[in-house]
Amino acid sequence: MREIFKKKELIPVLVLAAASALVLLFIYVFPSGEAVSARVFFDGDVVENIDLSKDAVYHIDALFPVTLEVKDKAIRFVDSVCPNHDCEGFGWIDSPPETAVCLPAKVAVQIVGN
Repeated sequence: MREIFKKKELIPVLVLAAASALVLLFIYVFPSGEAVSARVFFDGDVVENIDLSKDAVYHIDALFPVTLEVKDKAIRFVDSVCPNHDCEGFGWIDSPPETAVCLPAKVAVQIVGN
């Protein structure tokens, strides 16, 4: 049976994979500061910046209307007219660079630090 990778080729691939894993771990273990705001994207474009220090409910008119709730410096999808409602199951997000997405509505919410 023929080898897919030779041993010499496998080492750089493993080193690159380990370095990528360390970078991702560093991003999630040591976030880039306290959450200050959330960016709301529709179809890849920023449509609203939401201040997370003020509890409120936001209605976003997108492909399907969605409702976002801000409470205690966190945000979540609370209602969507999309067919499967998966976005409502993301729950609260509150640390950079966490993101929640409603794919059918083409809406994404990303936490932004200071």
